[in-house]
Amino acid sequence: MNWKILIPMTEDFSFWVNSHQKRIEHFMMQSLKDESSKTLIHEVCSHGSLNGGKRFRALLCYAIGEATQTDKLILDHIASSIEFIHAYSLIHDDLPAMDNDDLRRGKPTCHIKFDEAHAILAGDGLQSLAFKILSAPTFLVDDQKKINIIHSLSHAIGINGMVKGQSLDIKASLKVAKIKELESLQELKTGLLFDVIGSASYLVAKKPKEETKIKISNLCLLLGKIYQITDDILDYESNDEILGKTSGKDKKDNKLTYVSLVGIDEAKRINSNYFKEIKTIISLIPGNTIFLRELIEKIYQRNH
Repeated sequence: MNWKILIPMTEDFSFWVNSHQKRIEHFMMQSLKDESSKTLIHEVCSHGSLNGGKRFRALLCYAIGEATQTDKLILDHIASSIEFIHAYSLIHDDLPAMDNDDLRRGKPTCHIKFDEAHAILAGDGLQSLAFKILSAPTFLVDDQKKINIIHSLSHAIGINGMVKGQSLDIKASLKVAKIKELESLQELKTGLLFDVIGSASYLVAKKPKEETKIKISNLCLLLGKIYQITDDILDYESNDEILGKTSGKDKKDNKLTYVSLVGIDEAKRINSNYFKEIKTIISLIPGNTIFLRELIEKIYQRNH
């Protein structure tokens, strides 16, 4: 099956992306609006979660939904909860105790625009909001599916998931690092959340099949790797203006990345191989995968 033949016209995909970005932004805005009045903490939460962003994770939910013909009202809840979790992780990741970043998406990070205490509180608030959305009566799936999704997400971002990955990242040393260690670290930091996107989006499909669920899970784990390696490459090759954040920090901070461990050329080769694996998997997934294919290509080829 030819990958390129099934990719839609660029304007069709652009329209799909724009319409779904607006959709998720509206849902997130309403969720925050429902959560509190216009207080300082509401302003910090809005700055940290609605201040731009490509919404790739939400778009991945909707793209899988296109293949499974899943109700978008159901996908709104999964997509927004994932985006709020992602926003919380970035707010905390930017703090001086972590990566100490001053810029995010070309604008001051939460602790710079406000203060560290409110940045921490905003991250905590957005995390709890994500689980409130998944447990809401408006999330129209049966209770067991809600429990399964909440359990999977809790694991992915918890002490055996993203939190563990962040801890390993802080302690990682280039002097003793091996490729397997880096793969494990980045799967915990990034990959498991992508896996939840796949498993949750497919769980709420009308007639989920186990073999297709496994394919989507494998695809999302690989996409998480591609996302992280591309981040590593962009930090090495790009600049502050394009990235919207400080470039070159990985090298400056002596961080363990694919580029620092195996070099820029090998990092690109590994990334290319993962992309080829995804193309093979997606050719085996039934349904309308046109937008999923185009989205994956967009993530792979992104420049910021």
